[in-house]
Amino acid sequence: MSGIGPGEVQQRLGAFLRDTVDGRASFSAPPKPLSGGAFSANYVFELAHVPPEWSGRLVLRLVPGSGVQVRMEAGLQDGARAAGVPAPRVVHVDASGDVLGEPAMVMELLPGRGFLGGIEWYHFPRDFPKMIRSWPATLADAMSVLAEADTAAVIGALRRYGITQEQARTTRHLRWVEATLGDGRGWQEAVAWLEQNQPPLPERVVLVHGDLWPANVLMQQKTICWLVDWTMGAIGDPALDVGFAKVGLGLMPEPFPPPPPIGSIVHHFGRRMAEQIHERFAPDLGDFRIAYFEALRCIVQAAAVAADRRAGLRNGWEHGLPALVRHFNAISGLEIAANEGAGPR
Repeated sequence: MSGIGPGEVQQRLGAFLRDTVDGRASFSAPPKPLSGGAFSANYVFELAHVPPEWSGRLVLRLVPGSGVQVRMEAGLQDGARAAGVPAPRVVHVDASGDVLGEPAMVMELLPGRGFLGGIEWYHFPRDFPKMIRSWPATLADAMSVLAEADTAAVIGALRRYGITQEQARTTRHLRWVEATLGDGRGWQEAVAWLEQNQPPLPERVVLVHGDLWPANVLMQQKTICWLVDWTMGAIGDPALDVGFAKVGLGLMPEPFPPPPPIGSIVHHFGRRMAEQIHERFAPDLGDFRIAYFEALRCIVQAAAVAADRRAGLRNGWEHGLPALVRHFNAISGLEIAANEGAGPR
């Protein structure tokens, strides 16, 4: 459904709302696409003639897959809110996708501006200087909020959506890599390295966001007000948030490179920010645990490229695949080829 136009989205969503919420439900503002979604399609809309919990500006988030992922996200968001972490309120979940075409979640549209205005390279000239100055400290603030969250509240919310604690562990990302690349030509060595070197879970597990990228941290007056996009969220090792964030920064401007002169500058300062983050967290989390999750993030993104190629789609990290593989090889000592096993273009 994410490939169809807003008109059909409106038609399907209208039928779904009339059947699910209220037969009188109508749009006071029809669905309009939101930019920036790399995994899901998102639409903002507003309704009339609906119960109070459906009032205000809402977001329809279409999440491809079996329905497990959308239930996982909903449980993490509800659990995060219950644990005192600022996350979007979930209004409704439809894991079947029977009417909407894909599993979906409706949630509130939050106020605030992303620390980074968007993921595209042309946002960088405006936002990048602020990012260089402030992002490492802001990331640390977000990590502190997550570390203080009551994981029992999160586990309870996940259970209400049919997600077990084991399903929600940070180890879920390796399981997905195994399922996606385990039998793929050229990737077995990388998957085996990740399996053999996976660090044990820490004694105290925490709520993990999984994608602490500046566009997913909403700010008001230099204060974090919301954490959005819980696609990669989990309960487990906080080193995942650090390692995943380091890859996003250290490989900038991939996967959306600007012209070469700008790209070189962005890459230089991205690596500097990644180093600052490592220096801040390595004393508590350990060098290898952080490096392991950097390697895992690289292969998770490579697996997403492979999965989308098999589906005839083009993943946002397609251009950045060589950089991901080089970074993984530098950590693991392996010599994986950039396009081995990724499937046909």
